[in-house]
Amino acid sequence: MTLIGYLDHLSCRAGDQLSVRASSDHTDVHLDLVRLLHGDENPSGPGFLIEQCESVEVHTFQGTLQQCRPGSFAYSEAVLNETPGAVTVEVRIWPTLPADGRRQGVVSVVDRHGSCVAAVAVDEEGRVVVVSRDAVMIKTTARLRPRRWYEITASWDENRSELTLTALEPLAGDLASERLAGPGVRLEGSSGVLAAALSVEDHGSSLSGTGVYNGKIENPRLSRGADCLLHWAFEVDSGTQRTGDRSGNGHHARLVNFPTRSVTSSAFDGTAQRVGDDPSQYAAIHFHDDDLLDAGWEVSATVDVPLAVPPGIYAIRLQGGGETDYIPFVLRRPETDRSAPRTLLVLPTYTYVAYANERLIQGKDFEGAGLLDHQVNATSHDRLLAAHPEWGASLYDLHRDGSGTCYSSHRRPVPNLRPDYRSWLQNAPRHLAAELYTSRLLEMLGIDFDVITDHDIAAEGSAALRGYDVIITGSHPEYCSGTMLDAFENHLGTGGSLLYLGGNGFYWVTSADPERSDVLEVRRWGGIRAWEAGPGEFHHSTSGELGGLWRYRGRAPNKVVGVGMSSQGWDAKASAFRRREVSFDPLYSWVFDGITDDLIGDFGLIMDGTSGDEIDRFDVALGSPPNGVVLATSTPHSAHYKLTVEDVPMLTAGLEGGSCSDVRSDMVLIEQASGGAVFSVGSICFSGAFPVNNFDNNITRLVSNVLTNFLSRPR
Repeated sequence: MTLIGYLDHLSCRAGDQLSVRASSDHTDVHLDLVRLLHGDENPSGPGFLIEQCESVEVHTFQGTLQQCRPGSFAYSEAVLNETPGAVTVEVRIWPTLPADGRRQGVVSVVDRHGSCVAAVAVDEEGRVVVVSRDAVMIKTTARLRPRRWYEITASWDENRSELTLTALEPLAGDLASERLAGPGVRLEGSSGVLAAALSVEDHGSSLSGTGVYNGKIENPRLSRGADCLLHWAFEVDSGTQRTGDRSGNGHHARLVNFPTRSVTSSAFDGTAQRVGDDPSQYAAIHFHDDDLLDAGWEVSATVDVPLAVPPGIYAIRLQGGGETDYIPFVLRRPETDRSAPRTLLVLPTYTYVAYANERLIQGKDFEGAGLLDHQVNATSHDRLLAAHPEWGASLYDLHRDGSGTCYSSHRRPVPNLRPDYRSWLQNAPRHLAAELYTSRLLEMLGIDFDVITDHDIAAEGSAALRGYDVIITGSHPEYCSGTMLDAFENHLGTGGSLLYLGGNGFYWVTSADPERSDVLEVRRWGGIRAWEAGPGEFHHSTSGELGGLWRYRGRAPNKVVGVGMSSQGWDAKASAFRRREVSFDPLYSWVFDGITDDLIGDFGLIMDGTSGDEIDRFDVALGSPPNGVVLATSTPHSAHYKLTVEDVPMLTAGLEGGSCSDVRSDMVLIEQASGGAVFSVGSICFSGAFPVNNFDNNITRLVSNVLTNFLSRPR
């Protein structure tokens, strides 16, 4: 029994309507709106705290089980107009799981209901076959090798079918070419054409394919005699979820479930590195049977958010059959409300989406790799995710065929985006739940503040930050777009101040699909990575820009916040910060006003310290401003921390904590020429110290001192 839901957007404004999409087999599901005050259930803190919004009445709706239907394919309707006659298919393929124990469609002609009439497919053992509705007409002798290019020509009419298979990259002993004939295929009722699936089903709000193929397909062509009926140009419109049709008949393909675009085709020879260099080298699309970005569920209920509800971090609460689900979102003030406070908390929702349904616990041995000192244990959210592979994966996971997942979205069930989620890696809050430490601290300090998301900044640019004097980041703003970097830099350049209260920030180049802002893309190479994009596939399909680290684009995080990624590790005891001599100088001692300790932050609800998980250091060579002042540095880290790979030109001994001086996080103050300032802590687990001793400790005092100073600056 499962009760879970999602929203179309991660933020909205007071006065907007929210569409709630839920799945449940409970007869009655109760829905209300709650404000999220604190997420960590650790008894050393205030516990899980929410506040019901009385102005939104409780809804009750009928529970319905809704399905996710993964698998990507291309589809064009009414190509053949249901007229019989000989049909020829020409296509090149690069299969990744050819002998998968099931039939996979390559190019299929379907009737108007989406059922297969005739198709070129790969059978259970990796052979190419021509099939009809209920029979195999031709089967090759040769079995396809994974990740090799083949050319296929197939034709059929009512009397005869033919198939030619040519290996474009034959190995010794391979059958370079095979030409076969078989019985005919009845084509009555033929209508649409599919690539990468055998048949298609229409579920109203979504389509699904059966017999979905894994691998690349290059520019399928369908003809009848001398007439070209369809010739999909997979290199055209590579930033969209449709393809052009070179036939002139307008049979453009709709792409379902976001297959990977801007990938190399059979013509790739290394002379091009992106589609614009030579489109012919990118005339392919990589399809996967586990692609899913939008669950496409029906709306279960709608919620009108009253104008009077104050801005903050909220959740739609679903309750039924003894189960509860919290679907979080940010509520912004109405656009007409100009009474904004001076402080703004930015939730790193790009990072939330990158980690959405992260499944590394199922495939990575962090303990064996020496990155942690404890056994990892799956939480109830992790177990729920493991039970539902159809909910899709994160940007950290591999597709079933071993290729990296480069697109992600929040429009699906995401159990690890919940206020009570505890990361299996630290057995403590991470991401949204960790941000609730900061929002609660601001409330305890009596500081009026607004909250927005990365998605808001990506959509609105600098306008999203306008009017705020002090910006506070979340604990892990790892993923960001160029627009977001521009907005932060503009804020600082016009007199604003910034508190970077996290680690591993502004690391990966991230772009959003121009037609679907919920869909984010990352192409991994050059940094700490769970997978790496293939040769020639480092550029994003959604934006055309070079992916990888912002550091390699000349925009290292050091330039904005003074520090950049240094190391990562997970142990039971995270480090504290030790003040440097300069911190006692009257120019900077105000940061530590009321603090007599030399060692600060030697505690916390995350890993029992404030410098841990992923940490950043000050480094002028990487762009840290020379006028930046390192006020404190983390005490030595354990050997579970290793120097980040982009800092290692050659593998040597002594790259771990305790041996390498670069494995550290630095607490930095940077005065801006505009009059504003930046304060950075360079550690993901830093905010976990806030609730200790009921928010009365040297870390909260330090943050309060910095905020008070920044808010006192004229602008």
